[in-house]
Formats: sequence, C-alpha cells, structure tokens
Amino acid sequence: MVMSFLGPTLLLCVSGFFSNMRPSEPFLTAFLMGPDKNLTENQVVGEIYPIWTYSYLFLLFPVFLATDFLCYKPVLILQASSLVGTYVMLLQTSSVWLLQLMEFLFGLASASEVAYYSYIYSVVEPSHYQRVTGYCRSVTLFGSAVGSLLGQLLFSLAQLKLYYLVVITLSSLVVAFVAPWFLPMPKRSLFFHKGKEGADSSTKLMQEERTVKCLSGRMTKKTLW
Repeated sequence: MVMSFLGPTLLLCVSGFFSNMRPSEPFLTAFLMGPDKNLTENQVVGEIYPIWTYSYLFLLFPVFLATDFLCYKPVLILQASSLVGTYVMLLQTSSVWLLQLMEFLFGLASASEVAYYSYIYSVVEPSHYQRVTGYCRSVTLFGSAVGSLLGQLLFSLAQLKLYYLVVITLSSLVVAFVAPWFLPMPKRSLFFHKGKEGADSSTKLMQEERTVKCLSGRMTKKTLW
C-alpha cells in the first residue's frame, strides 16, 4: 500500500516539477522581439499571444471531458508532448503563423493541466488525498520558482543568451515528457469509469446517510417524549 501510494506520487511530482521549471518563460517577450526572432511588439502582443487565450478557452471543456473518458494518463502524455512541441517550435520557427500554431499548442498544454491535478485521486486511497494534493501542488510552485530564479541568475550574472535559456527549458520539458509514461493506468475516473469501487462507495454513503437520519429521528423522539 505504501509503495502504491509513493510510486505514482513521485512520478507525478517529477513531471510537475520539470514541466513548470521553465527558465526562459519570464523572458519570452524579449526573446521574440530580440535578434533571434526579430518580431515587432504589435506582432507579439496583437497577433501571437491572443491565440493562447482563445485556444485555452476553446479547448478547456472538451479536454476536461476527454481527460475523464481516457482515464487521465493519455492526457498527461498529451500535455507533456504539447509543451515539448511548443518549445521546439519556439526554437525553430520565426514566421508569425507558425508561432501562432505554437501558441495553440501551448493552449492545449494549459487546458490539459486538469489531468495533472486530477490523476492522482484515481490511483490512491481517499485517506491519502490531502497529502498527495499538497505534494502535487507545491511541487509545481517550487518548479516555477526554481525556473524563474535560475533564468534570472543565468541571464543577469552569467550573461547567458536567451536562446540557451529556451534550450534549458526544452531539456526540462523532455524529462517531464518521459515521467508520465511510467505512471500506472487508472481503472476508474469521476464520470465515465466509476467502476465497482465508485458504486460501492456511493451505496455505502447513502446507507450511512440513512442511518444518521434514522438515529436523528430517534433522538428527536426521545427528546420530545
């Protein structure tokens, strides 16, 4: 039981840390408008960035349903693949329409984050929910903090070019891409694959509620008479 609890949690935390450890992210605008891409402010702010906003909004609900229907793990792999694809395109492309496609991929990755935050509840016991929630959420914040701090130090002190910050980010995302493949495939989900355990839990909960109501009624009668 301990190993079944620790294994998926550790792999998920590895994926969460490295997928959020992106040193180049605070410098994205500077990279796009710098000598590497040579884009204008109007192109970056008016034509490229809005694609992420609308694609994220459009994909959020369908990805949420697909996450539950596919039992989380495939969408976790999709998220990691989308992040890798995003930064490969960021390194290799300079045209506006390809960078817009890059933002669409990033919107898909952002919408797929729901799989990361919900997967663990399908493979661990309810008694561990509070603990694994703390681990999985805190490690993403820690990854973001480490990535931002590392990027600032490398750029300000080591005078590292922004291009190499993007390369470091891509390397981190490759690690995040590998980890989900080793996660166990869940056998249940919230809506589409409740399974026997989910049905038994619902029945048990209803029985407990009826018992409580019955006892409350008896206590009320004793109080009145």
